[in-house]
Amino acid sequence: MIDNIENVLINGNLRYQWKISQGLENIEVNDKIPKYPVLILTCFDPRIDVHRIFQLNPGDIFVLRNAGNLYTQDTLRSILLTVYQYKIKYIIILGHLDCCMTKIKLLELKRKIPYEFLSYQSGENLDLFSEIRNFFKPFIDVLRNIKQQVENLQRLHMHKPEVKITGMLYDVETGWVFEYDKFKEFAFIENFRKYYKTVLREKKDQFIDFIETIENEIINNDELEKNMLEKDLDEEKEGDLDQLVDKVEEFPIYTENNEKFVTPVKIQNQKIELDENFNTQMIMPKIQVPKIHFPGVKIHIPKISRKKDEN
Repeated sequence: MIDNIENVLINGNLRYQWKISQGLENIEVNDKIPKYPVLILTCFDPRIDVHRIFQLNPGDIFVLRNAGNLYTQDTLRSILLTVYQYKIKYIIILGHLDCCMTKIKLLELKRKIPYEFLSYQSGENLDLFSEIRNFFKPFIDVLRNIKQQVENLQRLHMHKPEVKITGMLYDVETGWVFEYDKFKEFAFIENFRKYYKTVLREKKDQFIDFIETIENEIINNDELEKNMLEKDLDEEKEGDLDQLVDKVEEFPIYTENNEKFVTPVKIQNQKIELDENFNTQMIMPKIQVPKIHFPGVKIHIPKISRKKDEN
């Protein structure tokens, strides 16, 4: 698999180009980048597709990713660029359940990672374990981590009060996104899990309200699809009728005396009409009723007696 990964990616791009050529995809991006003054800082977990989760298009928002959606010096560099260069007004820390940063085993990392890659200060009291922990910044509670990152960014809010900083929690198993107000009162993730059904019920009520707001849109889409389907069926019928006309004109009709008959069908103003002088009885095919046999079943056909005409 790993040997063919480049081919997988290039073939994917070729398929993307094919879809563009067929009008199934487009690379049109809004003139204003980003379309919305939003930056989302989220985890590098491949299960989190921000554009898919929020139904966004390329160019709509800025997205930063790192392990654990952490506020670091490098993310600060990008955040400052988006705020001061692109006038970002909203910063969202998007954490998620089942985060890999809660499962890191530092002792195993200590044995695996080459010594030269770790940032440390030489000294007799060097605590390499602490250095690894400070470098990778693992955590055990995704809820508290989101709150911590929001708090870390508050100093930016002091200088740019118009920038709103908040958090969201994504459930990778269900696709639900929970707003900050839904979980900020919970001290730990276990408390959130304990009341998850209650929180989820509120989200489902929110979903029902949303469906009601787009009811007209759904109906209009259904009507549009219905009209398009009917149009396709009408075109298909017209095509079948055209083929029938071609067959009638291609194969002339003959009478019992082997006299060639003029084709009874003629096209006038794209309408099909029968010749007024044409006798349809002359070309009616003789229908033979097939004999039907049911094994083990005797069928009684009554005879029809007719009285002879008396002279």
